Amino acid sequence: MASSIRNILFLTNSELGQCNVALAVAEEFLRKGDFKVHFASFAPVADEVNNLHKRAGCENTAQFHEIPSPCMTDLAIRSCVGLLFHKPGVKGATQGFAKVGRAMESWRPSEYKQAYDACVDIVNNLQPAMVVVDPILHVGIDACHATKTRFTVLWPVPLKDVVVVIQPKAAVLWKYPVTGSGFPFPVPWKLVLHNMYLIFRVVMTLAFGKPVPDEVKDGKKPEGRNPFPLPNAYEKDALQLTPAFPELDFPFEIPDNVVSCGPILRKCRPLSEQDPEMDAWLQKPTILISLGSHVKPTEKIAVDMAKGIATVLSKQPDIQVLWKLRYDWESSSAFQKVLGSLITAGSVRVVSWIQPDIMSVLETGRIISYVHHGGANSYFEACKVGVPQVVLPQWLDTYDCATRVEWLGIGVNGSRKAAPGIEATEFSKALLHVLSDDGIRTKSAAVKQLCAKTEGRVVAHDQIVEFCSTK
Repeated sequence: MASSIRNILFLTNSELGQCNVALAVAEEFLRKGDFKVHFASFAPVADEVNNLHKRAGCENTAQFHEIPSPCMTDLAIRSCVGLLFHKPGVKGATQGFAKVGRAMESWRPSEYKQAYDACVDIVNNLQPAMVVVDPILHVGIDACHATKTRFTVLWPVPLKDVVVVIQPKAAVLWKYPVTGSGFPFPVPWKLVLHNMYLIFRVVMTLAFGKPVPDEVKDGKKPEGRNPFPLPNAYEKDALQLTPAFPELDFPFEIPDNVVSCGPILRKCRPLSEQDPEMDAWLQKPTILISLGSHVKPTEKIAVDMAKGIATVLSKQPDIQVLWKLRYDWESSSAFQKVLGSLITAGSVRVVSWIQPDIMSVLETGRIISYVHHGGANSYFEACKVGVPQVVLPQWLDTYDCATRVEWLGIGVNGSRKAAPGIEATEFSKALLHVLSDDGIRTKSAAVKQLCAKTEGRVVAHDQIVEFCSTK
């Protein structure tokens, strides 16, 4: 009977910010055991996939298929783009788009074709009942079209990124702030022309990029395939799954094929099991600071954040701070001068990496504010537990997140003037604001109640299974 179990294929990028939702849903498929799970991606995520069954607590395993090509991180490094930091506004957003374009253009035609051929072969060999594809794994969407395979798009982001381009009355031009702009919602009339200009720049980046040509070897170029124009992942014939509820975003008209699952998060063990020592320390009300795995602050930013934290603790000495900081603070005399005594006293704990799942920390109920960079995973984690948010945006969609939490009344932008930098006074004022604002706490608690109605990964699993049975 085992041979009759159908295959399901997840096609995704390897960066955790993109693939965490796929990992969460794949784990749910392993638990249910109703499909054989296959996971195609780039090499960096192989170990994570091979250990999915251990985390899921089951014997069913996922089979990893490597896509032989540079991943997004490799492309960014090779193109000398590095991280996508940019200021908000027209000039800053334009620079952000240009960085994305340069990274994608560094994907040489021969490399893209190799990845495309691999994806096509994987799909043809597995004949999956459904392909679940990452919306920005363009080569995966390309392969699904080529093989005429039905697919579901699993978005890791809020609704805006899914449906903004299909809103009536061309609202994408004049109503909704362009990603990376930092404009308020709705876009003020004085900024509408700027918004339209940025839309034009986005289209030019996605549609008319020119990949770096392959080198001529032995008098000829290797066979290639052009990744441009980059496709829009929204398609009316494909099931579109998002972690957002309509109440967690700006108002949109949402088509029937877009399903709001609620936050799609990986199931995790309690903090008391993962890290008993941290759980024991985490007894007082705590501010959690985690700016994402890619953010490595300069000394100036680290010291400014330290000054902001010191200011807050001087006014509220009954709380403490858990700070994930990718910076060698122990070697910085300036940092030690500001925060050293508080670290020694145990009021501040600074770690380079939080080993247990962030959700296990948030689910203790002892986190009173979550400071993050505005990544979608962090946003949905905070929504799930109803914690007020301070967003320190760095690039593109993180500026949307800062606008979103303020519009919804569940947090504040902690670096409106300094972004993508962070300034001590502005940061401390933002923290003190969310800690003292009853309205933010009340609205955050209401969001928690909303998110408690469903378990996003379970809804996504059930929707995919149902879509498999439709024609």
